[in-house]
Amino acid sequence: MPASYTVMPELNTVLVTFTGDITVDQNVACLLAYRDDPDFDGAQHILLDVQSCRFPERFFEETQRIADRLAPFHVARDPRARTSIYAPGKVNYGICKLYRDAVLARMPYPLEVSRDPQEALAYAELDPERSDLRALLHVPPVGRTAF
Repeated sequence: MPASYTVMPELNTVLVTFTGDITVDQNVACLLAYRDDPDFDGAQHILLDVQSCRFPERFFEETQRIADRLAPFHVARDPRARTSIYAPGKVNYGICKLYRDAVLARMPYPLEVSRDPQEALAYAELDPERSDLRALLHVPPVGRTAF
């Protein structure tokens, strides 16, 4: 599945992962499924990982459609809940920044896009020094491994 989510109530976070070719419909379906999940909590932060996906050529043109279709999701979220998008690649970073700028006025919560995994984790109020949390974004542990 190109779009999936994992609710982590103990971290007050949901990890959303896009892989492969991701469409607008898959994006919307994933976030609406999360909103309808019994573990949904509007105060949970979202850590969205787009490092392993490809957006279609017309994805940015579809931004308005995404914003309209996600309106029920946006209003269900607490205005203090953050969305942190991890987009290390140039193309995905650019697309996500354009997306953020286009929908920012429609969202009641803060959203940031980062190419740096530590910044992405910290923005979602997750400790970037914790190995288990770094592993969420496939980032190696801090420090050196003893041999």
